[in-house]
Amino acid sequence: MPRDLSLANGRLLVNFDAFYNLRDIYYPHVGQVNQSHGCKSRVGLWVNGKFSWINGEGWERQLVYADDTLVTRVTAANRELGVIVTARDAIDFNLDVLVRRFEVHNLDNRRAREMRLFIHYGFAFWGNTIGDAAFYHPEARALVAYKDTCYVLMNALRAEEPGWDSWTVGHKDIDLDTGSWSDAEDGELGRNPVAFGSVDCVGAIHLGQVLPGSTVVAHAWAAVGEDLAAVLELDRQVVERHPGNLIDRISDYWRAWVNKEADEDSRFVHLSPGLQQLYKRSLLTVRAQIDGGGAVIAAADSDIASPYREQAFVRSPPEFDPFHGHENYSYAWGRDGAFVAEALDRAGYGGVSRQFLSFCARVLFHDVEKDWGYMFQRYRPNGSVASNVIPWVDSEGIAQLPIQEDETALVLHALWKHYQISRDWELITPLYRTMVKPIGNFLRDYRDAQTGLPLPSQDLWEERQGVHAFTVATVWAGLHAAANFTEMFGERDLAQEYRDAAQGIKRAAETYLYDDEEGRFVRTVDVRDGKVVSRDTVVDVSLFGLWYFNLFDVADPRIQRTMEAVIRHLAVPTLVGGVARYEADSYLLDHREGLSRVPGNPWVHGTLWVAQYHIRKARTLADLKPAEDILEWVKKWALPSGALSEQLNAHTGEVTGATPLTWTHASFITAIHDYLDRYAELSA
Repeated sequence: MPRDLSLANGRLLVNFDAFYNLRDIYYPHVGQVNQSHGCKSRVGLWVNGKFSWINGEGWERQLVYADDTLVTRVTAANRELGVIVTARDAIDFNLDVLVRRFEVHNLDNRRAREMRLFIHYGFAFWGNTIGDAAFYHPEARALVAYKDTCYVLMNALRAEEPGWDSWTVGHKDIDLDTGSWSDAEDGELGRNPVAFGSVDCVGAIHLGQVLPGSTVVAHAWAAVGEDLAAVLELDRQVVERHPGNLIDRISDYWRAWVNKEADEDSRFVHLSPGLQQLYKRSLLTVRAQIDGGGAVIAAADSDIASPYREQAFVRSPPEFDPFHGHENYSYAWGRDGAFVAEALDRAGYGGVSRQFLSFCARVLFHDVEKDWGYMFQRYRPNGSVASNVIPWVDSEGIAQLPIQEDETALVLHALWKHYQISRDWELITPLYRTMVKPIGNFLRDYRDAQTGLPLPSQDLWEERQGVHAFTVATVWAGLHAAANFTEMFGERDLAQEYRDAAQGIKRAAETYLYDDEEGRFVRTVDVRDGKVVSRDTVVDVSLFGLWYFNLFDVADPRIQRTMEAVIRHLAVPTLVGGVARYEADSYLLDHREGLSRVPGNPWVHGTLWVAQYHIRKARTLADLKPAEDILEWVKKWALPSGALSEQLNAHTGEVTGATPLTWTHASFITAIHDYLDRYAELSA
C-alpha cells in the first residue's frame, strides 16, 4: 500500500497509509531501521457507547498536507457516529518527536455526547518482535515501549493536563490481527501495566461531554530516543513548550524552507498553480527522504517488501525480481541520489546536495593498488554496504565487479554539476584526491581494450548484465567531469587521458550501439573479441541518457529516430497514458483477462524523461506543449497528498510500486527547471 504522508527530520521518519494508519517508524536513520516494521498503528473514537477505528468502514478520509509544509491535514468524517476528526501531525525539525493535534467536532446540533479518543501504537523494534517490551510510566502518566537502544514514549494532553486518562499494553499477533487495540472497542481500557515479546499499546483521551455542534481539541505525541532518560526529557520539553506551539513552529519552519526559491524566481508564474504546488511538495518530499548523514533513500514504503502478495488479480514477476521476499527500497543508491542532488542543486538547495556527495565520498570503495574508486550497488543510510543482488562472478564463473557502473559515473557527474552551480571549493578540494581522481581512473581503465566500451555491468533496472547505452552515456559524462576537475587542479596530462577515454567511448557507441537495420541506437550490446555477438533491440526509455548526458546532440537524426521509437513503442494506449519502462515489461503489471495489451505500466519518472526530451529539442514556445501536457499528467495522477509513485496501473491509474519514490519527485523538480529555463530562452 502506498504511503500517502511522510514526515521526517533527518533522523526520525514516519509514514501514514491511505487509511491513516501509522505504518513506518524509522529511527535512528531515515530508512533505517523500521521500528514498527509495517505494523498498523490506529486512531479510534468512542461516542456514547459506539466505537470505530478511523481506518475502518464508514469513514470518509482525506489525507493531505497543510500547504507548503511537512505537517499533515487529515480529515475523517463518520456520518453514523456524527463526528468529524481533523488531525495535524508533524515531526519537529530539531526534536525527535511526532506531535499530533486532534480536533473532534460533534455534528449533532441537538445534544451533547460523551467522546473518547483512542491512540494505538504497534512496534517491531529493530525489524522483529523478539524481546520488545512496553509499560506504563506512572510519574509521566505515559506509555513507554522499547528494545535495546530505541525507546518510544507516548503521551497526551487534554485541557492542559498531560497524561493518558486510561491506557493498556499487551501482546499482539500480526498474522491473526489481534492486539491490545481491541481492548479499546468497548470504550474502556484494562490498564495492563507491562507486556513483553510482540507488544502494542493504547492510550485514551477522555474528551468529556462535547456540546452540540462544538469542537474539542486534544494533543498527543511520541518521543523517540536511545534510552528512558532521553525520552523522558523530550516528554518534559513537549509539555513545557506545548505541543500546539511545536506544530505551529514546525509549520513556519517548512514554509520558510520551501518558499526560499519561489520567492526569488519570478519565472514560476509561468506554471499553473497546481504545478507550482506539486513542485514545492516534491521538494519537501525529497527532503523528508534524506538522512541527516546525507544518504538519499529511494523509498521508505515498507510494503514494497512483499510486492507479490495476494491481490484481486495475478501479478507476474519480471525475469528477475530483486525485491522478492523481504527486500525493500530503503537504501541509498548512487544513481538515485545523483539525480536527487542535481534536482536540489537546480532548486537552490546545494547544502543538501553537499551532504549526499560527502556521503558518497565516505562510502566509496578504494582499490588502492589500482588507484580506483567505485560505488557498490547500494548502501544503508548509516553508510554500510547493503545487500547486493549482483554476483561477484558471471555465469561462467569468471570474476566480475558487483556494480552498476552508471552509479559511480553519475556521482562524479553530480559532483561537477554541484560545483558548476555552487563553486563549492571547500567541498571539492578535499575530495579531489580521495574521490575525483580514483573515480576518474576507474572510468578510464574499466573498459574493453579492443572496443573502448565500458566493461559489462548491470543495467539501471537491475535486471540484466551487459554493456548498456545508459551506462555508456553516464561513463562518458563522468569522464568529462573528471577531466574538468583535473584541469582545474593543474593535471592537464591526466585530464587529456580522461578526455581521450571519453572520445573512445563515443566512437565505440557509434560503432557498436547503433543498429543500421533498426535505424536507431539499441539499449544493450554484447561485444566479444571486438565483434558484436548480439544487440538487444528492445525499446527502453533509458535510451534517453544518450542525449541527456550530452553524449550525442538532441538534434542528431539518430537520436531523434531513437526517441521517436521510444515514444511510439512505449506510449501506454489506455486512458491512463504515460510511457512504459520498456517493451513487454511485466513488473507489477495487471494481467486480468479482458484488459488490452500494453507495453508495461507507465513509469512516472520515465514519462518525465520524455518531457525533458521535448523541452531540450524545443525551438519555439509552441514546441513546449507536449512537455506541458506531461507535467500536467504527472499532477493528475499524484495522490491527493502530492505523493508520486514509481509507476501507475496501466488500466486503472492506481499508484503501483514504491510511493512516494524519491527519484520520481526529483525528476519532476528537474523537469520543471528544464521547462522554466527553456521557456526563458525561447521568450528572450
